Amino acid sequence: MTGRLAAAPATVPGCALELIRRFEGLHDGDRRTPTLLEPEPDPAGIYTVGWGYALFEGGRPVTDPAKAAAIWRSRWPQGFTRVQAEALLADTALEVCVRVRRLLPGVRLADHELGALTSLAYNIGVGEDGGRPDFADSSVRRRLLAGDRRGAADAFRMWRVAGGRILPGLVRRREAERSTFLGPRTP
Repeated sequence: MTGRLAAAPATVPGCALELIRRFEGLHDGDRRTPTLLEPEPDPAGIYTVGWGYALFEGGRPVTDPAKAAAIWRSRWPQGFTRVQAEALLADTALEVCVRVRRLLPGVRLADHELGALTSLAYNIGVGEDGGRPDFADSSVRRRLLAGDRRGAADAFRMWRVAGGRILPGLVRRREAERSTFLGPRTP
């Protein structure tokens, strides 16, 4: 199976959403309120809501719990629910997917490749302000632009550090994304 070729995506490949849900998890900083999802720090200390949606202020990720709570309350004054988390994931993943495509002009991608790239960029960022390295600066992107798909697949493994340390969850995620990017293998 080669997958259909993606141009400007109208939808996000299903494999991207599967990878994001699997590895981000549904963040909820207060389990005592089962119908609401409050901000929660990720392993690097960045506060997130829903399916790993990072909170930013002034182009910088929020690491202060009081600031995260204030942003959460101002953005979702009635609270943030599972339904809203699903909608935010769909909107954000589509935006990320479109930005990934724009950063790869002329590169034809099968759905499984675009899905893996979207999952990676959802997690590491895709051309945001703030000066932190992200997909736009990545070896994955540079190698794809140079026509080196195998090298691009191997470069997923470079993105396994958060908070200054290698995280086992990121190692597992990058292997899953790399495997998805490489696509189904025939025996």
